[in-house]
Amino acid sequence: MKHKLLSLALVLCLGLGLAMPAAAASSGYSDIPSGHWCEESVLRATQLGLFGGMGDGTFGRGQPITRAAFVTAMVRLFGWKEVTPAKASYSDVTSERWFYTAVETARANGAFPSTSGAFRPTDNITREEMASMLMRSLGYASLAGVADSYPSPFTDVSVNQGFITLAYDLGIIGGVGDGKFAPDRSATREEAAAMLVRLYDKLYARSAILSSTGSYTRITVPTPAAKEGDSLPTTPLEPIAELYDQLRSAKSRGEDLSRCVLCLNAGGVRTITSNGQILSTDTLSAEEVEKILSSSGVRTYYSTRYESAYCIYSPNSYQSATLWYQSEESLTAKLQLSRLFGVIHYTFN
Repeated sequence: MKHKLLSLALVLCLGLGLAMPAAAASSGYSDIPSGHWCEESVLRATQLGLFGGMGDGTFGRGQPITRAAFVTAMVRLFGWKEVTPAKASYSDVTSERWFYTAVETARANGAFPSTSGAFRPTDNITREEMASMLMRSLGYASLAGVADSYPSPFTDVSVNQGFITLAYDLGIIGGVGDGKFAPDRSATREEAAAMLVRLYDKLYARSAILSSTGSYTRITVPTPAAKEGDSLPTTPLEPIAELYDQLRSAKSRGEDLSRCVLCLNAGGVRTITSNGQILSTDTLSAEEVEKILSSSGVRTYYSTRYESAYCIYSPNSYQSATLWYQSEESLTAKLQLSRLFGVIHYTFN
């Protein structure tokens, strides 16, 4: 598939905001006292159609939530297209069960490892499982690998540490006190509601483009240098792992992330080689990239490892060029990660 470069003008027109799912009617619950810590999260989860009550005017505060029920709410949050395969993926999630479509849809979207056997739909979901499922659903399994190298924010986490660290960095989860997360503890319905609403608010915020950085704190990600011996010159724009590191560092420094601006490259970086030797590396404007992409014989690719697009072409009979450029897909991925950290402003260098 060819990944079309987004020009600055197109970005200005689109604004890159995500459409907000329609909210359901608001309702209250008799078991959610006024002023309780979960009151707002529970009511908003209901309004957004993520959760319903128990049918008797209560929400079920303090009650555990099953893996099937959490996955069902998660599918609603992400708005995934339903998947209903003829053959069940799990021995205990068969087509006649009410959660069959939700579990299969979440599996198809990478919410959990694509393993066979049992899913355990009626087991209570743990706090660790909730965090891991949400990070996988965002497509952040590779970022969780990066986060695994960072110190854990909790003293009692040993399984899926990277997923939990990442979820903590994004502000999706919190601890239970004394530096602990209680990863194996069954999650309650209100904990699930709070976690999903936090993610919803960050995920569906709107990114806003600035014409200049002004007094905002700049967040930049250097482009890697091309290296001799690479199978192809690896110079992705704002590699997602490095972007995560920069955002994490800004948060750790105590920066006001609402006053930070992500500075991106609108064009691309081209490296020309001959017989495996690097001849030159130069920066191209968005217009120059568009011209190259519209030429014949250009092969386009997308790296999910870096969340960056690139193309390969031959400028002449004895040289090869690798051009990493800003595509719509790569831009969307970077803005999403930034929004999850609370950075909603961006600009182009």
